[in-house]
Amino acid sequence: MNVRATVLAAVRDTTSPVSVADLAAQLDIPPTTIRFHLKSLTDDGLVQTAPGVAAARGRPQMQYRPQRAMDPSGPRDYGFLADALVDALDAIPDGPQRAMDAGHELGLARANRNRDATQDVMTVLDEMGFVPSDERGGDDSSGDGAAIRLGRCPFLEAARRRPGITCSVHRGLMQGVLDAHRDGRAVARLDAFVDGDHCLAHLSGRTR
Repeated sequence: MNVRATVLAAVRDTTSPVSVADLAAQLDIPPTTIRFHLKSLTDDGLVQTAPGVAAARGRPQMQYRPQRAMDPSGPRDYGFLADALVDALDAIPDGPQRAMDAGHELGLARANRNRDATQDVMTVLDEMGFVPSDERGGDDSSGDGAAIRLGRCPFLEAARRRPGITCSVHRGLMQGVLDAHRDGRAVARLDAFVDGDHCLAHLSGRTR
């Protein structure tokens, strides 16, 4: 058990609020270390603080008591969740469309209409770790179609296992951003794993 977990367990095991000094004596851990972990536990909503009763002149010691909540610290394994979800969607006939719809909602939420539509797609993709680049080599002011190279896939393992589902999410994401701008552009095609090292999204021109 690490120090943070040890401190939390000690606070939870008490029947009344405890101070830093109480915990330091009980656990044989320096008060500065106890105070550091109590601050972290308080910030995470696992411990509550309140001033204690002063036994003499001076500021009363802070008292700590547990607050019931799940500990948010520790590792995450979102890859496991992604695999489970893409497998579930792949098993149903309309899975790709549902995946695209989910991506579309995410794109609408992330869009910024103060930017050019294509540049907005590029920005959203960059923020999500796709390392996009404009294959056409210029801006989209002419209204012509554009091609966006995706140099990295932040969901690579899931995409390799279930490209029909994962790429549908990505296509929906880009379409959602474009639809937020309401100028008629669309993701005409998304080619996955081109030459084995990138994906390529083809955007249609602006509706005039």
